Amino acid sequence: MSEPMLTQPIHVAAFLSAVVAFVFMLAQLKPLKPVFNFVPPLAWMYFLPMLATTAGILPNESPFYSPFMTRYILPAVLILLLVQTDLMAITRLGWRAVGMMGFATVGIVVGAIVSFAIFGKLFGGQLSDESWKGIAALSGSWIGGSANLTAVKESLNLSNDLLAPLIIVDTVVAYTWLGLLIALVPYQDRIDRWNRVDTSTIDQVAVKLEQDHEAHARCPRTADVAWMLGLAMAGSQLCMVGGGWVDSLFKSSPLSGLINGYGWGILLVTVAGLVLAMTPARRLDHAGSSSIGYAGLYLLLTTYGAQADLRSVLGVPVYLGIGVTWVAIHAVFLLIGMRVMRAPMVLAASASMANIGGPASAPVVAAAYRQSLAPVGLLLAIIGGIIGTPIALFVVAAACSSVSG
Repeated sequence: MSEPMLTQPIHVAAFLSAVVAFVFMLAQLKPLKPVFNFVPPLAWMYFLPMLATTAGILPNESPFYSPFMTRYILPAVLILLLVQTDLMAITRLGWRAVGMMGFATVGIVVGAIVSFAIFGKLFGGQLSDESWKGIAALSGSWIGGSANLTAVKESLNLSNDLLAPLIIVDTVVAYTWLGLLIALVPYQDRIDRWNRVDTSTIDQVAVKLEQDHEAHARCPRTADVAWMLGLAMAGSQLCMVGGGWVDSLFKSSPLSGLINGYGWGILLVTVAGLVLAMTPARRLDHAGSSSIGYAGLYLLLTTYGAQADLRSVLGVPVYLGIGVTWVAIHAVFLLIGMRVMRAPMVLAASASMANIGGPASAPVVAAAYRQSLAPVGLLLAIIGGIIGTPIALFVVAAACSSVSG
């Protein structure tokens, strides 16, 4: 592939920031309202960078994507989103949210086993003897996020050569699925009616959260913004440093390999954000802390699209087939879960991305459906982060059995 037009991280950041601003500007134009009602703004923020990367304008790897956005900006954004959390209201979602997380996770496990069994037999010559390790690593990523992928990779001593095509599939398939979930936002009411879902509870929670915010909203002062940035940046990085310390503490314990330093850091960020939500710091949201957080999430979303270079999948057709089959089976389990539990689309989409995307993208999807419910997506993703590695190691044995049998 030829060198992309933009390679400097600051140029990539400028381009993606302009995409976010441009999409929001167009979405506010009355003649274009029908277009954005059909395909929401967040979908454009994902697909436009993807097309730019495929066209050779953006790189599919950049220091701006990682570590800058994932290591530094994401934890700060999570603090700003969590500080607004009304835990009492969110707990009213209760069993449906957790139940959909269960269906989504089972769909990932079954999808891993079935897809590997199909492609392991049909394309055995193209798959290495250790390909089962790759499937386990990808299942870890698709249950809890990239931190779990790293943990499983290290636990199984997975080679970088085998990991490379999985990273491509993880990026392209997972982020394309994210784009499709966001593209379904305008149809959520229609889907919920088809499923005969009682959305009264989630509507009440969303309305309560939105009304509480609007009742106390005020124009931000310089001091407010300074507090937001200081609290978010300093607090999140203290948590990330603490995550590394916790990881080193458990290196020789049975917990070693279940979650890495980044995962511990995100857990600490979540705890810190929820604790702050029970203090006067929650008043920062009256001045718009969550708005800054959502802006960060939207910029983060553009980096996901930029990493999904459609040209790269042509070199790994077997793994692409596994990934597409895998996500399709996962989608079937989501539909079953929605039907059985009468769960609304917002919970199904949040649970799905909590599995496949992790804490980086689950709040994005939740916010796309109901902006006030971004913390729900994050909390579900935290559950996935905790259970991802042990379940992935279970997939190892199941995948091996499916092929040998």
